[in-house]
Amino acid sequence: MIIPAKVGLKRWSEMAKSPKKYLNQRGYKYWFKREIPKAIRSSFNNQTAYLVNLETSDLREAAKRRDELVRETDLLFTQARDGQLQNTKIDKIAKLAEIWRGEIEEASKNPRAWSARISHRNEADILDEEVSSPMDFIEEDVETITREHGAKEAQRFQDLIHGHVDIDHHIEAYLKEADLAPKTTNERRNLIKTFTRWANKEGLKLPEIDRLTAGRYYTNNISPLHPATAKKHLGSVKLYWDYLIIRGHVTGQNPWENQTLQSRKRRVERGSYITERPFTEHEISTLLYSAFPKGMRKDFQQQIEDAMRISALSGMRLAEIITLWVEECPLDQDGIGFFNIQQGKTSAAARKVPIHPDLIEIVRRRSEGKKPQDWLFHELAHERDPGDIFGKRFANYREKLGVDDKREDRRRSLVNFHSFRRWFVTEAERAGQPESTISQVVGHEEGRRSITFKVYSGGTSDEQRRRCVEAVKLPNARED
Repeated sequence: MIIPAKVGLKRWSEMAKSPKKYLNQRGYKYWFKREIPKAIRSSFNNQTAYLVNLETSDLREAAKRRDELVRETDLLFTQARDGQLQNTKIDKIAKLAEIWRGEIEEASKNPRAWSARISHRNEADILDEEVSSPMDFIEEDVETITREHGAKEAQRFQDLIHGHVDIDHHIEAYLKEADLAPKTTNERRNLIKTFTRWANKEGLKLPEIDRLTAGRYYTNNISPLHPATAKKHLGSVKLYWDYLIIRGHVTGQNPWENQTLQSRKRRVERGSYITERPFTEHEISTLLYSAFPKGMRKDFQQQIEDAMRISALSGMRLAEIITLWVEECPLDQDGIGFFNIQQGKTSAAARKVPIHPDLIEIVRRRSEGKKPQDWLFHELAHERDPGDIFGKRFANYREKLGVDDKREDRRRSLVNFHSFRRWFVTEAERAGQPESTISQVVGHEEGRRSITFKVYSGGTSDEQRRRCVEAVKLPNARED
């Protein structure tokens, strides 16, 4: 909603007469403070004022930023009155603590320069006995918070300033910057929160996690896990700590670095070497040619059948297949084309995969009548996490057909949708295709690790990759 011009002119006229309207000084920096009308405070977590640090001690600059915030809060207040804004939480105590953390860090590096800045003086004019400390100003805010919000909030304010927070206090900021796939984001959040729960039981806050504590957690809680799960758990907390160090939330070396012991195992015992594997020819036939299982929704049938064939005849990952756009699957009149994959897990994931002749019908059928940026698998386009949703549908399909390989000490089956990718690589190798060509088709860097291929080669030709793809043939339907 647009604010009437008459009201706007009146407000700007008032601010011209009072240049410090809505401006407060804290620690020699200006803050924007505007009272929230009582009628709409419920939409702002019952806060009485909208408070923003303007990050400047210059009145002109503060006034400029103030004017922008007036327009912003005008809109927010109007939306709240119209019922369009629900429970906007303004944690002004956390915001204030964050600012003071920055001030403390700056003052610790050069107390004289900090004192000069906040007092608008030259650094050379500041005597040692005149050096100020942020704590002198923080005490005033502690008293104000105690008076207005109580001792508990005042203690929270001090804990935030000094970093005495729960382990996962910065987790959402970290995950936002990491910008991971939805499934990886949820997995990483859960593993970090698992460590947080342990730390809370031990009475430990973020600054108290040292190498000894991390080692104790690793020994008791990570080491007993399956190696693949342990690797994910350790990797999650380690990468989170990398972020905390970079952003200055903790100091020193990463306590999770080199927590794993180097394996000294020299022999493989019976049954100890078990890993996820490709589908067998019999399993491939069962999955491709069996009648659709009873108890499953029929509208899942086409997406499952199409995705299986694309993976088996291209080696593409599940997420790469189901998120393809129509324009990323061009075919000419002769049926020659590529899956143009533009994103993925690694830099090698971006590649062009020749479309196998047996997939032409699927691509044409799924592209018909669609716009360039419509999903090839349109039925999954609006799912919150399409990869996870499809993965569960396929697992249900596979299990109902009896294609499974679960072991006592393994969390999941040794065969899954990724087994199509493993099968493709196996069949391409058995058909005599070079490792370096297979690696480029499936998006692996490892097969081109040597300096000759990785640095000097311009890559395989379209024709070489097409021969590799077409060397893989689906098995015939089995006769029962």
